[in-house]
Amino acid sequence: MQNNVTTLSTNLKNLIRKYEHKTFIAHWSFYTNMHYRNNSVLKVELKSPIRQLTYLISLYHRTGFGGNERFEAYSDDYTKIVNLLNDIEEQYSITSEEYKNSGFNGENAEKLFISNSTFLNFYLNAPLTYTEQDIEKIRKTFIHFESLIVEEYGLTIDDFINFYIGLCNLETERYEKYYDHTHEQRDLILKARDYPEDLTRQEASELLEIMDNGIFNLGIPIERVKSLLPEDKIKTLLAIFTLTREENVNYLYYSDSCPYLLQPILLMDGDHLVMIFSKQLINATYDFLFDFCSTIDSDGRRVLDQRENYLEVKTADLFKSFFGKKAKVYTNYYVTKQEKDLLVVINKYAFIIECKANKYRIPFRDSLKAFDRIKDDFKRSIGKGYLQAREMEELVLAGQPFHIKNHRGEIIDKIYPGKIHEVFSIVVTQERFGQIECNLAHLLEVEDDNDYPWAIAVDDLETFLITLSRKQNHLQEFVTYLTAREKLHGRLFCYDELDLGALFLMQPKVFFSYCNHFAPVIMSPDMNNFFDELYSIGLGSKNELHLDKKKQREAPIAYALLKELKLGKPKM
Repeated sequence: MQNNVTTLSTNLKNLIRKYEHKTFIAHWSFYTNMHYRNNSVLKVELKSPIRQLTYLISLYHRTGFGGNERFEAYSDDYTKIVNLLNDIEEQYSITSEEYKNSGFNGENAEKLFISNSTFLNFYLNAPLTYTEQDIEKIRKTFIHFESLIVEEYGLTIDDFINFYIGLCNLETERYEKYYDHTHEQRDLILKARDYPEDLTRQEASELLEIMDNGIFNLGIPIERVKSLLPEDKIKTLLAIFTLTREENVNYLYYSDSCPYLLQPILLMDGDHLVMIFSKQLINATYDFLFDFCSTIDSDGRRVLDQRENYLEVKTADLFKSFFGKKAKVYTNYYVTKQEKDLLVVINKYAFIIECKANKYRIPFRDSLKAFDRIKDDFKRSIGKGYLQAREMEELVLAGQPFHIKNHRGEIIDKIYPGKIHEVFSIVVTQERFGQIECNLAHLLEVEDDNDYPWAIAVDDLETFLITLSRKQNHLQEFVTYLTAREKLHGRLFCYDELDLGALFLMQPKVFFSYCNHFAPVIMSPDMNNFFDELYSIGLGSKNELHLDKKKQREAPIAYALLKELKLGKPKM
């Protein structure tokens, strides 16, 4: 596999280095934006559009200047680039020779699947969060380090956030003008794409003007960017987040660290910049601040503590809002000598919740090494959370009353397990673990008579609970979901819990049929688009951006879903 990947990646790098900078950057920025703004043809042509395009741009920026060929839309080389990107990705799904040579028995096959699925989930999926979640995470995690950030960079946390919001607004403004300008030529653009041989000379000339000048006009003038904040701050922010182009013969592989993910601003020319994936700027902001704050202490413990504290507080707030005032919620409580994160008791139900903010380390390309690292990360995060929750679960199931204490050892309440009919264990993680989090049977050992917990990333938890709260009897709906969902472990193929959540809300009969049968379940990876539809008109999260504009948006699919599923306003 490695030889094939090297050959394909080298061919791609040699192909793209010949292109002149402005046309290459402008056109690929346009293609990418059309994909995630309008679900363009790239969704079909590329298997993992965002990851493949961020790799392409990173690879191009690791070639030196010197190419002078003009990059043209939908040319033969465009097709070659798309094919090479798909061929490279396909190579990472091929069975490792090491496992073939070791006999490829059942145990090795399971290890290979875990390694490959985790590897592909990490490299092929773009960050699946909403902007409001990222902004909140940045504010709450780094506010205690703000004075040090200002001292080092002269930037407040609000400067980072306002820069992101302002730059996105400038980008949106230019795309809206582009849509207005090209609307009348839509038929011509589609004809050029589908039947290029039928274009007249005049049509070809008009198309060139639309595609080239129109695309070049999408570049954001740097002079406009300077109006967002004081000039010295803009210079610092651009220096941090702008990806510069320079030759690096060692940068080649799809699975190498992707420079664009850390520096998502590109110079189209000396006066304009673009972003191929603007959402990445807020993700890069978090990564930048986390890396800086990690250097403050030799082991980075302070920022890790803040990260864990944010996760615990965020999770507690979500469940408090979801269950309402009738629920008894205990945070950072004690029953034994070990602190527990969260316990919710409401009606006849108890929800034992543990939060784990462990960093998800980059998977190795080598499958054998990758499995050991993945297993270790899982054990320290979801595995440990389950054991801590299980200890409380056994205490409740034992049936004897026990006291809840605070950190000073003072009794704050007494729990009577006889009044509790069902107990659910939940592990909430800071990051998304993909397949191994959705199907815990891969790595979590439970006794035959014990249930699996529900493991979910905190951002997915928020999205699901906000949406579920719109149902009339959302508490019972939640219990129903958890009870049925537990049956899927051991036969589920799914990278995103929200795919299951969307299926439960939109097609409950199909969801329950999956849960109540014993056949393998392969989830469609686009089911979570359901939540994007709701987000387009207002999901209901705190401090949601552009809410007034969302309420005025024409979104027939989203409003049809609200009516069909009888979803009211969010109660959280």
